[in-house]
Amino acid sequence: MTAPRTVLALEFRGVGDTADFGFLAAPGGPVDLVRVDPLVHHIEHPLLLTEHARLILDALPAAPDLVLAYCGTAALGLHICSVAGTPAVLVDPYPVTAADLRKDFARLCASSGIDPAGLLDPEREPDVARWESALLGSRDSMAEQYGGDDEAYELVDDLLDRYCGWLRFLRASMTAGPAATGGGISVITARPHPVLTPLLTAPAAARIHRVEAEGGLLDSPQVRKLLSAAVHGQEGT
Repeated sequence: MTAPRTVLALEFRGVGDTADFGFLAAPGGPVDLVRVDPLVHHIEHPLLLTEHARLILDALPAAPDLVLAYCGTAALGLHICSVAGTPAVLVDPYPVTAADLRKDFARLCASSGIDPAGLLDPEREPDVARWESALLGSRDSMAEQYGGDDEAYELVDDLLDRYCGWLRFLRASMTAGPAATGGGISVITARPHPVLTPLLTAPAAARIHRVEAEGGLLDSPQVRKLLSAAVHGQEGT
C-alpha cells in the first residue's frame, strides 16, 4: 500500500478572513494534510524565519511532499522549502513590507484602544519590541471592557499573545530575504505581475498560474482544482 503524501498547509487560526485549506482534507485518502498555524512559535518568543522553518519541520510526523502557503505566509513557506528541498504552491503570494507592518500595528492599536501617534514613524524601521510593550500596556483597560474578571483577563492575554506573535511573524517575514529553493515552485495568482523577487532567489523559475477570481482565491473553483491536482501530485500543476 502506498503511503499518503504529506502536505503542509500554513494557516492562521482565528485571525479574521484567512486561508482555509481544509477542503483538501479527506480522512483516509491519499493525502495527509497537516495544517500548521504560523503564529504558534512566535507567541513563545521572536524567531528568525529560518529558525521557524526548522521548528515546523521538526514537529511534523513526516517530511512534507508539498508546502501550501497563502498571501503573507509565502516567505515562511519558501524557507521551509529551502530547508526541506520540498516543492510549494503559493496562493496569491506577496512579500511583507514595513508598510504592511505599520498598517497592521495601527489596526491592532485600534482593537486595543491605543493611540498609535508617536509610535509610528514611516521614516524609521518598525520597532516591534516597543510596539509590543504598548500593546501589553493596554491589558487592564482591555480586560475592563470584558468585565474585568479572571475570564476577561484570560481572554485578553490570549488576544495580546496573538497580537504580539503576529507582529513578530510579520517582522521575521519582512527581514528574511529571498529563499533559495530547489525549484518546483508554483504560483496561483490573479495579479498581472506578482512580486516574487523579494521572496525567491530565482523568481523567473516559478511556474505562474493566472486565474480570474472575485473575492478570496481559495473560494474559486479554478483555484481549488489547481490545488487539488497539486496535492495529489498530478502533472501540469
